[in-house]
Amino acid sequence: MRKLLNRKIVEQSGICPICYEAFTDYNDVVPDHKEPKGMGGAWRDDHPDNIQATHWWCNEEKGSSRMDD
Repeated sequence: MRKLLNRKIVEQSGICPICYEAFTDYNDVVPDHKEPKGMGGAWRDDHPDNIQATHWWCNEEKGSSRMDD
């Protein structure tokens, strides 16, 4: 998962897609599921297309909800 997370950080230009702030400490970065299990994403839960890198506090606040595109 760490390799995938590192790739997502690069793809996202080092920006959290929830708060739009730059990642300054990679220890604060966690994987987030765009389509959470509770919202019908279970079949592809850990698929790379369903993962994005976020700050841990943004991920915690988002919880099991979907992101608005």
